[in-house]
Amino acid sequence: MTGGDPRVAGVFNSAVHASAAGQLEPVKRDADPDGTWTFETQPQIYFGGASVSELISGLYVPVPAAHPTSFVSTVVIDARTAKPITLGDLFTDKQAGLDKLSEQTKALLPGVSGVGPTPMADEPGNAPVEANFANWIPTPAGLEIHFADYQFFHGTPTITVPWSALDGLLAPGMDALRQS
Repeated sequence: MTGGDPRVAGVFNSAVHASAAGQLEPVKRDADPDGTWTFETQPQIYFGGASVSELISGLYVPVPAAHPTSFVSTVVIDARTAKPITLGDLFTDKQAGLDKLSEQTKALLPGVSGVGPTPMADEPGNAPVEANFANWIPTPAGLEIHFADYQFFHGTPTITVPWSALDGLLAPGMDALRQS
């Protein structure tokens, strides 16, 4: 990213490079050294009033393979402070926030994916732990959560938890992300 506050741009660019490397390193480590493979990333940057964020989608295609493997990671930087925003920063009470994200996932994911009953049963992928919801970006519609390949099934489904579902849970100053 170029332009804007140089502190924000520097922190954002460093975080994006680390996130992309975090996708590529396991592929390089696990790929057959004698095999053929490709890895492509598709970054999308979002600018909001209080944040700049990026969604990085990666696709690993080994040859031969039954199908490719998808990767997803996100970066969210506070445009006011030039610091990353984590789920711990987002919520006044992180566990209460994770509980709400788990509840919303169980309600929203079946409708988005067409898989399973609504609400979905408790599964490891929707348990209220930070790793399950680590890939998120703020959007005007709500908190957009991107799930990992095989977190529930093959593919990287996305849900958007409406901001109204998070009323009373956001930490001071995080309401500004609603205007992202």
